[in-house]
Amino acid sequence: MIRPEEAAKLANLELIARQIVEGFLVGLHRSPYQGFSEDFSEYRPHQPGEGMEKIDWRVFARSERLYTRRYEEETNLRAYLLVDTSGSMRYPLKATYTKLDYALFLGAALGYLLIQQRDAVGLFMFDEKLHTYLPARARRTWLRRIFMELEPLRGAPPAPRLTLLPQMLHMVADRLQRRSLIILLSDGFVPPESEEAFLQGLARLRHSGHEVLFMRIWDEKTEKRFELPLEPLRLIDIESRREVKVHPLEMQALYQTHFQLWERRLKAFCTRQRIDWVEVDMAGDFFEPLRRYLLKRTRLG
Repeated sequence: MIRPEEAAKLANLELIARQIVEGFLVGLHRSPYQGFSEDFSEYRPHQPGEGMEKIDWRVFARSERLYTRRYEEETNLRAYLLVDTSGSMRYPLKATYTKLDYALFLGAALGYLLIQQRDAVGLFMFDEKLHTYLPARARRTWLRRIFMELEPLRGAPPAPRLTLLPQMLHMVADRLQRRSLIILLSDGFVPPESEEAFLQGLARLRHSGHEVLFMRIWDEKTEKRFELPLEPLRLIDIESRREVKVHPLEMQALYQTHFQLWERRLKAFCTRQRIDWVEVDMAGDFFEPLRRYLLKRTRLG
């Protein structure tokens, strides 16, 4: 399967998404997409008793089979990609790719899979405010529109953009009136004073009837285990520009204690709220997060 460092070298997100998904499907022992024809991803077979006026005769001329065009209300599922573009997602600096790049690659692949499943997909991109909103559509042409919105953020430079996840989750809940699958692509890092508000934002989505899949993307080595060079360092908060001088050996135990307490609380909360939680190491490939999405999609029917 293509790895993120290889994906970062490819020309565009459409190519990246196709490479990721093709590699993923090859890796599955039993693919739910067997027999699927990409030619008819916007169509469904004509049903006996339906009016002939809905038949696409151009498709019939090519295939000698009767198909009718799928309309938005006929889609199986409405899903929204929520992409966190805040400053913390633009870590690590001076690397081949960042957490944000990984989120873009994974989001593009998820959108590709959703459209292949004849589901509708929409997009929110935000940091301290909402930058992009696209409603959910099931057309292949709509997928290209999503790629066009994601593409400019590839390789985005560091920026002091705050993470206002709680406010954005409430905003999404206010905007979406129909039950949907919400796929949150974020590192989930919020200030300690915003942790409770973040949990309430997730709960609000569930109480509004939405299914939630939280893909938590991080650099596991440095952000989870705090494995840094064994020398005094000057750490800079990408979002606030605050600087602090630390020695990793002195800080590691304190950092891990706080981190683990928050992780246990967050995981317990997600379990109670029936929110699917996926830990995604940005150094790993895309197989496991896509497999977990597929399990979620299968349960939704």
